[in-house]
Amino acid sequence: RGSGTAATNMCLVATGAVEAFFEIGIHCWDIAAGAVIIQEAGGILLDVDGGPFDLMSRRMIVANDKIIARRIIQEIEIFPSLRDDAPIQKH
Repeated sequence: RGSGTAATNMCLVATGAVEAFFEIGIHCWDIAAGAVIIQEAGGILLDVDGGPFDLMSRRMIVANDKIIARRIIQEIEIFPSLRDDAPIQKH
C-alpha cells in the first residue's frame, strides 16, 4: 500500500522503512529523483517484467531485496500503458 507520492514511497524503500513498492502507469517526472535515490542506496530497481528499469516505461518495482522484487514480479498482473517518450497521436 502506498503512503503518498511515488517518490516518497521510493524513499521509504531506500531508507528501509518498507521492503518494496511498485507502480504501473506512473510518469517519468514522478519517479526520476526517487530512482537515483534507490540506486545510490543500493536498492533494487526493476521493470515489472523483471527486466532492467526503463524510466520511460511508466512502470517499476523498487525493493530492498532481490527475493522480494522477484516475488512481486510473480504476483502482479501487467497491463499495457503508453511510454512517456511515445509520440503524441493527433486524432
